[in-house]
Amino acid sequence: MSDLGSIKFGAAIRFRYRNTVLSGTFIGIENGIVTIKLANGYNAGFLPDSIEILEHSEVKAERKKEPTRKAEGAKISILSTGGTIASRVDYTTGAVKPSEDIDWLLESAPFNRNGSRLTAEFRIIENILSENMKPSNWIAIARKIKTDLDAGRSVVVLHGTDTMTYTASAMAFMFRSLSHPVVFTGSQRSSDRPSSDSFLNVEGAVSVSSSNLGEVAIAMHSSPSDDCISAMRAVRTRKMHSTRRDAFKPIEEGPMGKYSNGKLEMYGEYRPLSGESTLDDRLEQSVTMTYFYPGLSAGDFESMASGKKAVVIMGTGLGHIADDLLQSIRRLSRDGTEFMMTSQCIYGRVNPFIYSTGRNLSDAGVTYLGDMLSEVAYVKSMYVLGNFPADRFRELMTSNLRNELLERLKL
Repeated sequence: MSDLGSIKFGAAIRFRYRNTVLSGTFIGIENGIVTIKLANGYNAGFLPDSIEILEHSEVKAERKKEPTRKAEGAKISILSTGGTIASRVDYTTGAVKPSEDIDWLLESAPFNRNGSRLTAEFRIIENILSENMKPSNWIAIARKIKTDLDAGRSVVVLHGTDTMTYTASAMAFMFRSLSHPVVFTGSQRSSDRPSSDSFLNVEGAVSVSSSNLGEVAIAMHSSPSDDCISAMRAVRTRKMHSTRRDAFKPIEEGPMGKYSNGKLEMYGEYRPLSGESTLDDRLEQSVTMTYFYPGLSAGDFESMASGKKAVVIMGTGLGHIADDLLQSIRRLSRDGTEFMMTSQCIYGRVNPFIYSTGRNLSDAGVTYLGDMLSEVAYVKSMYVLGNFPADRFRELMTSNLRNELLERLKL
């Protein structure tokens, strides 16, 4: 038995509370309340004299090194960029923070459930939460992926879920061809939580990386249960829920494959691998995205769009915004700004030919992008502006470069 004063933050403990023995992680004592993270992942507060400490562990210092682990077999690189999947609880605050040590995650993931052997190399290439990702980070990640692809490795990227679709879509456009699969995965719950989805996500992503998939994919839970992972096309996938395990869904199409019970089945239509990986690592960052809402003033709209080479508008329904913004679009279009229209709706497509509003916007210089997802349009415009002549912008934005459009558009 130990007294509370001898226990350090982060120690694993067993204690008795009201004749029940519980276990958890000791966080600390503040304002006369003992906070313990229970084994179910929830924090609970106790009065000090209401619990009896039965045993506790010593706290191991977090290693500050770049983890690597190798074994014989197929070659794969697992690149960590941070995010929840590479985070742990900060037991001084109870908050989640990026970790510099991910061996504990990777060594716990049962990579070889299907009996295959692999040579895995793990590297931390970024260590940030995904809301801090910028286009410059996407370029750096793409170059590191290219190095591993050229070394004959498939690549799994660990990434925060909030902006994973942006980064994965950027990779999809920058890589015109792939010699080995590139698969993104993450988790909705940190890997030190009993309810974490990270281990099966990593296992599934590793399995997808052994396929003949020549497109950038996102591998995440298919359902709230730990039973199946979907392999989804990056440029057709969206995060649909803030906390659910099955937050990621392919929009208007099914997954390209699924991993379940140690077996991978690829059954959707997808581009196969090429003999080499071709990277266009230029992105024009003078692009913005604006969400139309009732009452958006011309001044605020122009402030967002002024000086930009391209603007993605998330319009209502079929792709509409208020009439009093038309003059701003006409004026900025004459100055060289490209305007593109997507929908705030999750499903369906924009169309300028149903209502007069759409026809007027089209006449003012707005290019309608069909069923392209808004975030994908934002990333694609950076890629097109960065790698092709300006006079081909509309042609290429309405062309299906990476299966981002379900139907080919005509100007």
